Amino acid sequence: MDIRLVYPLMERYKAMKEKIFNRIEEIKEEIIALSMDIYNNPEVALEEFETCQKLCNYLENKGFEIEKKIGNMDTAFKASKKNKEGPKIVFIAEYDALPYGHACGHHLICTMSLAAAIGLSEVLDKYPGEVCVIGTPAEEIGEGKPCLIENGVFDDYDVAMMIHPDGVTVLQPNEVNVGGYDFTFTGKTSHAGQLPYEGVNALDAIVLFYNNISVLRQQLKDGTRIHGIITSGGDVVNSIPDRCTIRYEVRHIDLNYYNEVLKKVIKCAEAAAWATGCTLEYKSFERTCLNLKKNTPFMQIFKNHMEEFGIYEEGSYSGGASDIGDLSYKLPVLQPLVVFSEDRSSVHTKEFLDASITSFAKQRLIIGSKIMALTGFDILANKNLLEKIKNEFHSV
Repeated sequence: MDIRLVYPLMERYKAMKEKIFNRIEEIKEEIIALSMDIYNNPEVALEEFETCQKLCNYLENKGFEIEKKIGNMDTAFKASKKNKEGPKIVFIAEYDALPYGHACGHHLICTMSLAAAIGLSEVLDKYPGEVCVIGTPAEEIGEGKPCLIENGVFDDYDVAMMIHPDGVTVLQPNEVNVGGYDFTFTGKTSHAGQLPYEGVNALDAIVLFYNNISVLRQQLKDGTRIHGIITSGGDVVNSIPDRCTIRYEVRHIDLNYYNEVLKKVIKCAEAAAWATGCTLEYKSFERTCLNLKKNTPFMQIFKNHMEEFGIYEEGSYSGGASDIGDLSYKLPVLQPLVVFSEDRSSVHTKEFLDASITSFAKQRLIIGSKIMALTGFDILANKNLLEKIKNEFHSV
């Protein structure tokens, strides 16, 4: 290409990049304060009413059009800015807490996506398209995004992205399929001292089932996880337990093999019921979260901008799961993990809960929003990039 054509394009790109950065810098203190407010007032899945309202109020004040209670979910929302027809980019906001607080960094995720959307929206006057934040509740129980998908919330969008804070930086984490079942064994109660032989021991069935699973693990492919807890093991020690329940989750990155393992787990339960004379009931207690589909062209755009800030991939990640995997089967999705804990503590720990409000985490919050905004800008400005992302999505 003629250098006389390239130079003005480069200058325009630099000007738009500066415009995005300046806007994020202008709201930096507000975004950090909002994240700390959400951290100090955590709300668990499906109860995020105040958090949802705070996020909506902030975006509305920044000129976004707000829709509340989308997809038949009381604590879900959509905030959008649009200029004519062009690429439609979604920034994902997660904001439900764990029972002991924001140890998964959702206070950072949602505010980072807000800042990225506000920054990127500054260039919509020059580049047609739509910038949107979709608030997805209940990630911790895998309910939010599947419900929104089923109700058509994501039907009209081209790409979606978010950054997940963690103790490692992994651009394409191996997030797996995961689903959980409750297995209930029913026998017959009897006095444990006087007439134990007249009872049918449901706890024995649980023990056999547990041992069956322990033996099964040796025969499974690497990366498979089966983990559980006994939720009911009887009521009194001097009676044969007649109704006991165990809860198991199954994980694997390949959906077909995940389903195969699940069938084997059920057979282990059926064998335990047969051996003890109990009856068996089982049902899922949670949605099955699908594995996260990877998109290399999308990741590469993000990687280029991430490295501009001196952040490089480090470590590895496998075995976790999120309902964003379901979304990655609907449209191209990017959800890299980025180090937010200076001590490298991982999410769902007390250490990460403390690390997520340090000056380092707050600095990463602003940097992350800039990286995502630039990633979105490249897609707005270059239709060929969006085409490559979509081609990858349809080929995998």
